[in-house]
Amino acid sequence: MEKEYWENYYKSHFSAEPSLFAQFVCKNYLKDGDTLIEFGSGNGRDSLFFAQNNIYSIAIDQCENEIAFLREKYDLPNLKFKCADFTQLGDLGFFDHVYSRFTLHSVKEKGEDNVIVWAYDHLKKGGKLLIEARSKKNELYGMGDPVPWEPDAYIYDNHFRRFVDADKLREKLKKAGFEIILAEEKPGFAPFGDSDYVFMRIVASKNIL
Repeated sequence: MEKEYWENYYKSHFSAEPSLFAQFVCKNYLKDGDTLIEFGSGNGRDSLFFAQNNIYSIAIDQCENEIAFLREKYDLPNLKFKCADFTQLGDLGFFDHVYSRFTLHSVKEKGEDNVIVWAYDHLKKGGKLLIEARSKKNELYGMGDPVPWEPDAYIYDNHFRRFVDADKLREKLKKAGFEIILAEEKPGFAPFGDSDYVFMRIVASKNIL
């Protein structure tokens, strides 16, 4: 059901502008020639932005039609599109950065746990996991129909949202071996139209010890 929702969404929604998070990440954490994998790349705007800034990028999304469209539209030597479930990835090599914008809140907590393990195992030493997501402080929290056996998850506006517990996520990251170098929850991160809801940003570095 969720896959069908996003396939339909990307048929009619396209933005060539990179997200504010992508711009923030590029300015503060990326270096020329770095490698990056994006989880849930959607219409590809952020991965395209990274590639245009000389970042070797792999964009992962489960929507076959969108991935096929992006492969045909963009032919850059440092940008690859791969159709896959980012919570069930195999070995794709090692990366300087794992980028996850608006994706952790779209999967169940088990998927979140898989992402943390995969990111730690496939980041280079000192590599960064870059996250922006809806947290429990987001204004939509509690709206819609609760999802059975999935805490803090709701079906609202015809699709699944799980509101990430920011404190719990930070503890998971620390336990996995990450160092938290940025953790914020506030408005201003992802304004859309007349709304400016609270979102969470976390940047975690793979412990080099």
